[in-house]
Amino acid sequence: MGRFISYMLVFVLGFSACAVVLKTVWPDYVVSSTQDVTTVSESPRNAPLVARDGNNSIAKAAAKVEKAVVNIDTEGKSSVVGGFQGFPGFPGFDFGPPTEAVPKGQASGVIISPDGYILTNNHVVENMSKVYVTLWNKKKYEAQVVGRDKKTDLAVIKIAAKNLPAAKFADSKQLKVGDWVIAVGNALGLGTTVTVGVVSATDRGRLNIDGAVLENVIQTDAAINRGNSGGALADINGNIVGINSAILSTNPGGGNIGIGFAVPSNTASAIANQLIKNGKVIRPWLGIGYIYLDDESRNELSARIGKLPKINGALIQQIYQGSPAERAGLAPLDIVTEINGKKIKSLETISEEMKKVAVGETIELTVRHYRNGQTSRIAVRTAEMPQGL
Repeated sequence: MGRFISYMLVFVLGFSACAVVLKTVWPDYVVSSTQDVTTVSESPRNAPLVARDGNNSIAKAAAKVEKAVVNIDTEGKSSVVGGFQGFPGFPGFDFGPPTEAVPKGQASGVIISPDGYILTNNHVVENMSKVYVTLWNKKKYEAQVVGRDKKTDLAVIKIAAKNLPAAKFADSKQLKVGDWVIAVGNALGLGTTVTVGVVSATDRGRLNIDGAVLENVIQTDAAINRGNSGGALADINGNIVGINSAILSTNPGGGNIGIGFAVPSNTASAIANQLIKNGKVIRPWLGIGYIYLDDESRNELSARIGKLPKINGALIQQIYQGSPAERAGLAPLDIVTEINGKKIKSLETISEEMKKVAVGETIELTVRHYRNGQTSRIAVRTAEMPQGL
């Protein structure tokens, strides 16, 4: 009996010592006897607090934005398929009469004004003969396409409705990597769906996705799936920071892998205003096709077209006939090193500077001419970019 008591004393003392150590070095691990066993005394260190005492910021943001997000159903032009009647005398080769096939799609949109203007993606409505919008209250309307912009993959449609809950746009320039965002849209045709993630990158450069080129877009890991196109990317306050447009996927069916892209709200808002006002986007145009010339591209090109000077800039590859660049005397293989006094340090420098000028205004280019090796400053009066470029 004495030996048993000794063992018990050793066990109790050892257990008590372990508890003291755990309490000292890992206080969150020890649970109060009055708490549920799944609850710790405080939130995990370094974890974001999205809820405390029932105050859920994500839920508030979702409630604010989801009524402004609509479901879109589209129908394309019908086509006749099938109709092979088989070979006479050979049963089993009759595929029946021809049938009419109507391509259909499902996507999302964002209400941008109380009188029925809705922003979505160009690829959602392009080549579609009918567009239908379903609101949060299940009311359904046929929509008319107001205008489309292939360059930014944005489009504006309109329904005959009044007093709609319009979304509020935030300044997308204020976004930082790591900021919380929510994606709201008609994911996989299931209806309004909310997912949560962070901003993975901003100003993501030229991306070629399924034949479309996206520039300066927001990257997020919030789950975006088919049907989310044209839906909202909102901040933690429920304000729109982007219009969801595309995903990268390793799956043949295009499933989400945490790499989605949205057109920034500043771009979306400016494009929407032009589409509503003009039915199209009017852009200033120089009429050049170019690539960015640096050490890597210079070595590559020199092997094909001959030695190139050791300067960085926009190497002109194409001059459009009748363009402002042609009238100004620019030529292929000229190198533009500055635009309006700003050094060209990337492929986006020219396009960013062009956004600051209006059609008909003059810009100044610093150009190193291929034909004689001389550098000069050239004033070019911009024209309106032809639609479709």
